[in-house]
Amino acid sequence: MDKRKYLLDQLEQKITGFKDDSKQHKTLYRTLRYAVFILTSISAVLAGLAIKFPEFSSTISVAIVLVSAAVGVITSIEGLRKPAELWIHERTTYYALMDLKREVEFKLDENSSPEMIEKYFFKMQELLGASGEKWNRHIAGVLQSHNAQPGVQAGLPKSP
Repeated sequence: MDKRKYLLDQLEQKITGFKDDSKQHKTLYRTLRYAVFILTSISAVLAGLAIKFPEFSSTISVAIVLVSAAVGVITSIEGLRKPAELWIHERTTYYALMDLKREVEFKLDENSSPEMIEKYFFKMQELLGASGEKWNRHIAGVLQSHNAQPGVQAGLPKSP
């Protein structure tokens, strides 16, 4: 297989993957945020209704508890999945790969040396590796700050 074509195919595949992943995480983040906004508003309206109609306050109070619990579940899911942070991270990597692809298309042609093509392949590998390392450092930092909070216990050991 032609190395230049392979490099461009790999770049396109990674670009598409990061674009799709970032779009999914953006959608998930916005969906969860909108759900929290809506449920919080519903809770406030229910609290007002409980004051206005005291004869139904026990039924409305149960509804408020259920809506509040739903808000808690949604914010917990958001905290675990971190869609906003993933969206930004993936979008940053996507743009870096797009820049690299543009550079490859500009500088490499059918007559480019294998060494020159390999240089850009390894540059792509570095970008992908750095992206993974950056995310791992971010998660480790989050876990470390979580473990540093008084009274918080986590199942993961602290790093040295």
